[in-house]
Amino acid sequence: MESAASGRPVVRFNILGPLEGWHGEHRVRLGSPTQERVLVTLLLEPGRMVPLGRLVAAAWDEEPPQTAGHQVRKAVAALRTRIPDGARLIVTDGPGYRAVLGEHQLDLHEFGQWSRQARQAMADGRSEEAVGHLRACLDLWRGPVMAGAGGAVISAASLALEERHMAIAEQYYELQLERGQSAELIGPLRELVTAHPLRETLRGRLMLALYRAGRQAEALEEFGRVRALLVEELGIDPGVELTGLYEAILRDSPEVAPRLPQSVADRAALLLPAPLAGTAGAGAAPCTLPYDLPDFTGRDEELARLLAVGRTPATGGTRIIGVDGMGGSGKTALAVHAAHLLAADYPDGQLFVDLRGFSPGEKAQEPGAVLHSLLRTLGVPDERIPDDLERRTTLWRTVSAQRKLLLVLDNAAGAAQVRPLLPASEDCLAVLTGRVRMLDLDGAEWLSLGLLSADDSVTLLTRMLGADRTGAAPEAVARLAGLCGGLPLALRVTTARLRNRPRWTVQYLVDRLRKRPGPWATTGRRPGTCGRRRPCTTRWGSRRRGGGGRAVIGGL
Repeated sequence: MESAASGRPVVRFNILGPLEGWHGEHRVRLGSPTQERVLVTLLLEPGRMVPLGRLVAAAWDEEPPQTAGHQVRKAVAALRTRIPDGARLIVTDGPGYRAVLGEHQLDLHEFGQWSRQARQAMADGRSEEAVGHLRACLDLWRGPVMAGAGGAVISAASLALEERHMAIAEQYYELQLERGQSAELIGPLRELVTAHPLRETLRGRLMLALYRAGRQAEALEEFGRVRALLVEELGIDPGVELTGLYEAILRDSPEVAPRLPQSVADRAALLLPAPLAGTAGAGAAPCTLPYDLPDFTGRDEELARLLAVGRTPATGGTRIIGVDGMGGSGKTALAVHAAHLLAADYPDGQLFVDLRGFSPGEKAQEPGAVLHSLLRTLGVPDERIPDDLERRTTLWRTVSAQRKLLLVLDNAAGAAQVRPLLPASEDCLAVLTGRVRMLDLDGAEWLSLGLLSADDSVTLLTRMLGADRTGAAPEAVARLAGLCGGLPLALRVTTARLRNRPRWTVQYLVDRLRKRPGPWATTGRRPGTCGRRRPCTTRWGSRRRGGGGRAVIGGL
């Protein structure tokens, strides 16, 4: 491979399997296992800054030496020396490093490009072209990242990539079966089934290929094998879809006879994942988002960033963006508003979960219970949801890897609560909100919400009360906005009180708040400042007590 600008060979890396580096026709010697782990961790997130702590964890798992940071820096220096033009390929970026790669320099990047092109080709009715793109994806796959020897951090990323690979394989063989292929698919399908014996969708593809190749008895035997395996390993029977296929083959039903797509809509549907048990005939994709505020105001920069992340194709891995800020600052309202605007970009579902991380008097939700709820929302019946967290997490990753989902995880307590809930597909978006920034949640981008500006506070009061009522007393409205301290929650609670008392004027409420012996009357300071220019975390902005929004509620 040569650079388009200079005509010189460029370095190419292959990480979907054993690590390889090539400079033209010459293989690059990449050094020690530590250097390889550092390099692979950077290549798993091309173009993104990977902090030093993550590189240390990838190199030594949970037992790094005291000199780990220094050794990572030495490994980076050695890689820059070993790799042609390595100083430009691995750059220092703040507290970490970033891999800078051009097009066609990484198999993972091409894997994502081919899968997106396949999806678009099917949506346009170009099934033959889609088959070629899917085949290109499968040809790039050589096995787990670093052949499974990369340690815990790299293995976790490899597992997510394996789910994407299997989803593409299932889509490819489904499409080939619909195009009339059968006998030539049996061998490759047997290899995949041997490697993934509990994957029912893949077993169904093999049964259908055998039946359409005139080998009905062998197709029925496959069902017997997977049923015995599921009973032995998991204590469950095959799902409704696989059982229905078995019965259709047993009856020689016309629905399993070889056929070709009859319309563009049929062909486009082939790239969608096969429906899970219990979802046949389901209607619209699930949406559990709360209602969107019609008078949402301000947060223009933060909203623009959320929409940009949600509409930018991922280059590998799930997109995660978090919003942190004190209680009452409007984190949930912002996340829900953005989710409604992005809903059309995530046609397989828009899901909202209140994790209750900082809800007074309530216990934070356990990941296992949340996973059960998410799987049920997507149509997985109770009897097919495992009891333990590990297997529930695996099932959730399998299901989400086949879908384009938007997931809002609201009021999160910390990374340990969130990490099992993250979807496994690069086509999914996870939006998190919480009062603390989860610095140990790798791959997440964070936005911090401060107080609303004075102008935005007045605008919000005007939208909620009406221009006639606020226009009659603009100075009082400005004073009321100042008393609410830029907290959306306080502004909304205050406005609700005025709307329920139409005889009250804005000035009357301002006078009541000033006369009541509450915190504002005695300090004269707005919440979250403690009389200083910097935010306060001891009283009004206390994350333990929920922030200044509650003071105005008590003062009313």
